[in-house]
Amino acid sequence: MTDALHFLDTPECGAVAILTGVLAGESDRDIRVRVADGTWTFRRGDVLAVRSLDERTTDREVRVEIRLGSTADFTRSLRIDVVERPMTLAAPPSEACGDPQLHRLTESWAQRLDLADTPEFPATFTCAQTMSHNTSDDGIHSDSFD
Repeated sequence: MTDALHFLDTPECGAVAILTGVLAGESDRDIRVRVADGTWTFRRGDVLAVRSLDERTTDREVRVEIRLGSTADFTRSLRIDVVERPMTLAAPPSEACGDPQLHRLTESWAQRLDLADTPEFPATFTCAQTMSHNTSDDGIHSDSFD
């Protein structure tokens, strides 16, 4: 979830991480900020500043400046359904997705196999065909834009 934090260089504090959300609560020990995906909880000592963005709304929208290197808790609400398998969370996305080194390796592999270059609109095409002894010819074609 670090992609939700943006970095800013302010003259008062130096480099800080910035988070914008709704102030969900604060105490002597911590500050909680609600964002679209859940709620961040920061130790009060790691929060450098809490600035209101709009005083006119009922929810107090704030911009929170956080000390770099801080540790925060992130909680989110999930719907739970009764199913015939154990309760689990989805695995995080692969770090390989969008990796430029993996992209270069894939390109070199494709060139060695004489595969076509990436089309202008990349898509995956899957075809399957079955033929029976009675001259029945069935097929399926599936397109998927990558």
